[in-house]
Amino acid sequence: MICQECLENYIQELAVNENIFMACQRIFAPIGELYHIGKLVCSFCVSRTIYTVEGDSREELLYKYDGEVKEGPDYIKEFVTGEKGNVKLILYRRLGQPGFTSEEQRDMDIVLNLLFLSCGRWRLINMVKKSSLTDALTGLVNSGGFLSYADELLKKNELVQYNGFFINLERFSLVNKRFGAKETDTIIIRYADAIRRTLAEGECLGRLGGDNFVALIRKENMDRFSDTLRGVTIYGMLDGKQVPVTIAAKAGALVIDESVKSSGNVINDCAMALNMAKRGKGETVVYATQQLKEKLYKDKQVAFRFEEALSKHEFLVFYQPKVCTNDYSLAGAEALVRWKHQDMMISPGEFIPVYEQNGMICRLDFYVLEQVCRDIVKWDTMGLKPLRISVNFSRRHLLNPNLAEDIVAVLDRYGVERDRIEIELTETMDEEESGLLIAFVKKIKQYHVATSIDDFGAGYSSLNLLRSFPADVLKIDKSLIDELVEVDRVVLSNIIRMASELKMDVIAEGVETRQQMEYLKSVSCNMVQGFLFDSPIPEEEFEGRIRQWWYKMP
Repeated sequence: MICQECLENYIQELAVNENIFMACQRIFAPIGELYHIGKLVCSFCVSRTIYTVEGDSREELLYKYDGEVKEGPDYIKEFVTGEKGNVKLILYRRLGQPGFTSEEQRDMDIVLNLLFLSCGRWRLINMVKKSSLTDALTGLVNSGGFLSYADELLKKNELVQYNGFFINLERFSLVNKRFGAKETDTIIIRYADAIRRTLAEGECLGRLGGDNFVALIRKENMDRFSDTLRGVTIYGMLDGKQVPVTIAAKAGALVIDESVKSSGNVINDCAMALNMAKRGKGETVVYATQQLKEKLYKDKQVAFRFEEALSKHEFLVFYQPKVCTNDYSLAGAEALVRWKHQDMMISPGEFIPVYEQNGMICRLDFYVLEQVCRDIVKWDTMGLKPLRISVNFSRRHLLNPNLAEDIVAVLDRYGVERDRIEIELTETMDEEESGLLIAFVKKIKQYHVATSIDDFGAGYSSLNLLRSFPADVLKIDKSLIDELVEVDRVVLSNIIRMASELKMDVIAEGVETRQQMEYLKSVSCNMVQGFLFDSPIPEEEFEGRIRQWWYKMP
């Protein structure tokens, strides 16, 4: 029977030491001497968990006698962990010692059971600590773990060897829609594993939740990591089959230098740059620079002034006339918003993208629609000829299932006939948005309100769009008529012909030269809009154009 005092000391030592693996040589020494033990080895195999994302299979030497040890084990005690892992505690006697007696084996059972329980307690404590720093789905560090790791590097003056990233997966909602929530979680795990396998020693990848990730990447590996973000192909399970899924991302990045004094600054600056990356087209990574910070500060001021500008009616509606190509008569106009603040005109390029980003554009669009309705009522009261005005509506409105009804309610409130308004919508390559867009156009058509496809040809327009998008007007983007080289002429003439056969009116934007005008007329383009005839003009000046009605060819 094991000595009572020796057992009590052993239990006490196990209880007060948190890191049993580190302290085991000292704790186990009295037992080793008493039972002539040469060494104690712990062999364990743990499958993947959120704390051991790649599993953990290894051997640890917990105790070793200074002298010679027998080659083969004398006693093995096996355990199964709560993680369905396997743990073996293996005892070797000292050279020249016989095997354990049955009584000694019972003693070893007690000793090893106590050791296993203590190791489990130590592991549980570590898991609890780690859980507060770990993303439960992927096993990556969470925001707390990322900041903690960055702080460690900062204390060691090593953070400057890295650059920070804030990453957002592109169009991931479509993945969720296609595969469902459960499989999408598994796809997130596969994506995280794929990215993690590309990391060099010391680099860190974390998940903040959803489709947002953060990373610290060594400066010499920036190009490699940026290439990885452009697209990683993994797979998802659909109807029992593996379906390839390529996931691309946008990222905001920070070049970390000596000026970075806080790990929080890394995430904040990268998040700021990510917002710009998501606004832009083409760039995978946008870097946080002083110039970018100044721009974002300016954008915040623009957003902050929105409510005041709205209440003070600082937003003005200008009208750019549309001209018929057959007789140069006035065919209508496009309503465009301008901002006059303290006697200064603020360019739409400075505030429209900001309001698109934060959603304020939806209120601004309806503000413009209401002003257009007031102007139409005024012109009718003055006895001016009626014409149709087009009003731009952001794609952000498509999330509103009652958009058509909301637009019609404004027209009815002002008593504006529905054929006097045309809603301009920009084409989209997003599958989900495209479905919402088509549904909206079909719905508002039932209310006899016209719609137009704006900027057609500016992106990667599909001619299939002409078939699936039941709009009344096709607006050809300026880029197609800027140079009118042979390929542009072929594309343009065929677009106009097909639109005409589909009973759609065609208007060309950005017409600036007589040559462009003559060509568009020759290919039966119905209307034009551009500086050749008029730039966007204030309402009072546009009244004069209505009275004038016809233009002279410049």
